[in-house]
Amino acid sequence: MKKMVFSLALILAFSTYAQDAKVTDEQKIKHIIHQFFESLEKKDAVLMQETTMDDAQIWRRYNHKKPIEMDMRFSKDDLPKMHTLPDVKEVALDFEISVGNGIAMAWVPYEFWVGDTFSHCGVDAFTLFEVEGKWKIISAAYTVEKEKCKRLTEKR
Repeated sequence: MKKMVFSLALILAFSTYAQDAKVTDEQKIKHIIHQFFESLEKKDAVLMQETTMDDAQIWRRYNHKKPIEMDMRFSKDDLPKMHTLPDVKEVALDFEISVGNGIAMAWVPYEFWVGDTFSHCGVDAFTLFEVEGKWKIISAAYTVEKEKCKRLTEKR
């Protein structure tokens, strides 16, 4: 009887630990976005390719220019040029993530640095699909702001 109680307690302990160790979709999405930023910092085309779908679009909006300028490119077109980028670092300031039925949106205010110099801030809006158990970025839209960066992290 003691062996049975001990075995049951052991099974319950392991199942509770396994549930606590389960990674949520939100955590997986944050990880993918951090890897995307890391690929820029390391100029790593392979890592960039692992985080995005083949035809992922990247939209950019320059809010500090008058008139406002916008453009679009495909992520795959950036891959051969990544090694030529300057030393950059993109820092996520916050995450708001919504997930449902294999699709997710992530709203990520950020700061962008070139070398040790602050360049700009803005908001990234990522759309992701879950494909075969892995999250991939299918589009990213971002703003480029030169001032009023503090307001990006204030709750709306």
